[in-house]
Amino acid sequence: MWITLVPELYIFLKERINNLCEVESQHPTLYETLVNNKFIVPSFESEISECIEECESKLSSSKVLKLTVNPTLDCNLRCWYCYEQHLHGSCMTPTIIEAIYKYIDKSLLNGKYEKLQLAFFGGEPLMKFDKVVNPMLIQVKKICEKHNVDFAVSFTTNGVFLTKRVRTAIKDITSNVAVQIPFDGDANLHDCVKKFPNGKGSYQLVKNNARDAAIEGFRVTVRCNATKSNIRSFQNVVKDFEDLLSLPNLRFSFHKVWQEADDDEFKSGIVDLKSGVSHQSFTSNIHSYFGDSVNPCYGDYANNYVFNYNGDVFKCTARDFNTQNRIGYLNDSGDIEFNNSALIRTKKSLTSECPTCRRLPFCPICSQSRAESKDGKCPAHITSEEIILNINQFYLDLSNQNQPAV
Repeated sequence: MWITLVPELYIFLKERINNLCEVESQHPTLYETLVNNKFIVPSFESEISECIEECESKLSSSKVLKLTVNPTLDCNLRCWYCYEQHLHGSCMTPTIIEAIYKYIDKSLLNGKYEKLQLAFFGGEPLMKFDKVVNPMLIQVKKICEKHNVDFAVSFTTNGVFLTKRVRTAIKDITSNVAVQIPFDGDANLHDCVKKFPNGKGSYQLVKNNARDAAIEGFRVTVRCNATKSNIRSFQNVVKDFEDLLSLPNLRFSFHKVWQEADDDEFKSGIVDLKSGVSHQSFTSNIHSYFGDSVNPCYGDYANNYVFNYNGDVFKCTARDFNTQNRIGYLNDSGDIEFNNSALIRTKKSLTSECPTCRRLPFCPICSQSRAESKDGKCPAHITSEEIILNINQFYLDLSNQNQPAV
């Protein structure tokens, strides 16, 4: 809940922020509104407990079952910032595939869920389109229809194998499809990172596949993996989609590559990028602080799991898929057998500093990072001043999250 005040009321409230009795006596309507919407909270009320309970309820009561499948950890490209150890020839077996069907069928049986979001990750998932992805799409759709549950599909793919044949096969099964395709700058810079073994770059091929997918109605997210050296070049990427920018199913999503520092040089690049595309209108997160600071991490939802090609189960895709990092495994009966890592993550979902932190209601730090904190404190080590800036940024992002670039 938030309230927009006219300038006069804002000044009135700001001048009396430490004298709420005066606010109540001089403007009882404003005071009542602030109390009813909990901008003013009685000292006896357990606000922190309510906040934690509300956050946990949001993460556990979703009507959407979110599952991610890694058909393989192999990949046809090698990007310098990728955290995974690619396994040549790895592929999900029929036994694991059948176990996933059983898990989905059991999960949808009780009528709790209204929608299934099935995501494909990897590795490059479309390398195993014929062997794993396509058969799974067909069967899972049948399971969803059996339980009267909506079916949505998404792919995180480098775009090389998003060919006409593959797109047609997917559309024959479902029209509710989203693809996220990463770009590492414009043609010259992208081809230095994402290239084939013979040295040839992939930009033109990937760009054409992304454009065709958007034209055909796929929800396409052009993920711009930004670094200090490439951030300004994304002006050229936007230009390469210039004739499609008005499509409602095309979105640009800018994200800083995590290995680089968030320093003044990078922030200067953000300013230049915004200036360079200021004459164009397109859907993106360019107004925000390059990411999704509004919604919780998908991995924190209770009904979200990642099934690796070998049956290992994880909570998110942001860690290397080593068996030692798994929270359990999927057995042949379609049940997840959890281990101590799952219990530890649940118990350490909050650090010792969380209950006294002002940004707790919308903290962007996932429970995985909190659980991995070595000193039991906030892994971000954020200052009070930075917290205030983060709160301001949250509301800015919230107001702009669905706005076009200009």
